[in-house]
Amino acid sequence: MNGKIIGGLLMAIAVAGCATTAPLKGHADLLDFLADGRTAREEVVLKLGQPSGKFERENIVTYRLGFEPKNKGYYVVEREAQSDGWSTWLRAKYSLVLVFDDGGVLRKHSLVEVN
Repeated sequence: MNGKIIGGLLMAIAVAGCATTAPLKGHADLLDFLADGRTAREEVVLKLGQPSGKFERENIVTYRLGFEPKNKGYYVVEREAQSDGWSTWLRAKYSLVLVFDDGGVLRKHSLVEVN
């Protein structure tokens, strides 16, 4: 019996030791790599993942971004769909719009507040 109690206490201590506060989602430098005339489409996808929207033969792409005020950082928000199929912008605060030339180099980018 005492072995079970001691084992339970050790397990509780081990679990409590693993518990940490969740890190902030946002990164203040998330978009620092974007440079008009230099950044390649492949680099954008590697850093931000697949875009939430693609237009004009994928020469224009968009990302939904959230914002963490505590560290003034951005994070990518996945598209959310309601039961009726329409997507929502509940967690997204910004839309990042990227325009690429036919060679896949960033021509222009803009961060637009949506909420």
